[in-house]
Amino acid sequence: MFGYVKVQKGELRVREWEAYRGLYCSLCRALSRRYGLPARAILSYDMTFLLAARLAQTNVVPNFHPGRCPFNPAKRCSYCDNAEPAFDFVCAAAVLLFYYKLRDDIADSTLFKRLMLYCLLPVAAVWRRKAKRLFPEIEAIVSQTMDAQTQTEQSGTDSTDRAAHASADALGKLMQNGAQENKQAYYRFGYCVGRWVYLIDAADDLEKDLKHKNYNVFINRFHLTEPTLSDEQIAQITAALELTAANAAEALDETKCTVLYPILENIVIGGMYDVMQQIMKGKQSDERSL
Repeated sequence: MFGYVKVQKGELRVREWEAYRGLYCSLCRALSRRYGLPARAILSYDMTFLLAARLAQTNVVPNFHPGRCPFNPAKRCSYCDNAEPAFDFVCAAAVLLFYYKLRDDIADSTLFKRLMLYCLLPVAAVWRRKAKRLFPEIEAIVSQTMDAQTQTEQSGTDSTDRAAHASADALGKLMQNGAQENKQAYYRFGYCVGRWVYLIDAADDLEKDLKHKNYNVFINRFHLTEPTLSDEQIAQITAALELTAANAAEALDETKCTVLYPILENIVIGGMYDVMQQIMKGKQSDERSL
């Protein structure tokens, strides 16, 4: 996951925003406690979303207590103190996803960047060994996903459904794991969000992938030679993203979750829409954006 799944802050009530911020700060602290101080660097909005969904699955209502940020003592934080199993799961997922994403980036990067990324690999490998020991099921899901994704990209497919399936399936399985009821609805919810993340990341990376000749489903689908898109191409990508987000919202309702539902709904309906608008606007040519 890449930091695209975040809240639409202006539409949250104060208590909901404070709860979301508390989950973010709590996850930062949990990563440090479980995998060491450097692990705080892999904190993301996407993992905060996964944490909120995990709490919803297991029907754990988070309880917060006040604290202060260790890096900015003047900043007041809220820390969750009653959901250790959920934090264990999400922290393991975060470090495993980071490890395999790092390996993928090394394979796709230029020589100079590859050498820099190699410096991170030993630390990520230590994290991975610990997370694999604690949660072998997450390791299996992520490693199988990366293998399937590599095969898909090597095929050069121009099908968005096929290109996004491996990543979507992985988040679906992670979302389903731990659900006490409505497991299929949680799988579909995770699948749709994972598909949306894959597609928005592909749209966001058009320029970089063209420059470095990396696989990108939209480059193959539209036979692109430059990172700007026509109105029709933008409309096609936007329609796919909007439909996927709508399916995610429908699946969220089918989970019948109540814990943190307003936050999850806000992310799917508002936050993801805002990110899509921002990224797709940047793919227009200068002439069309005037």
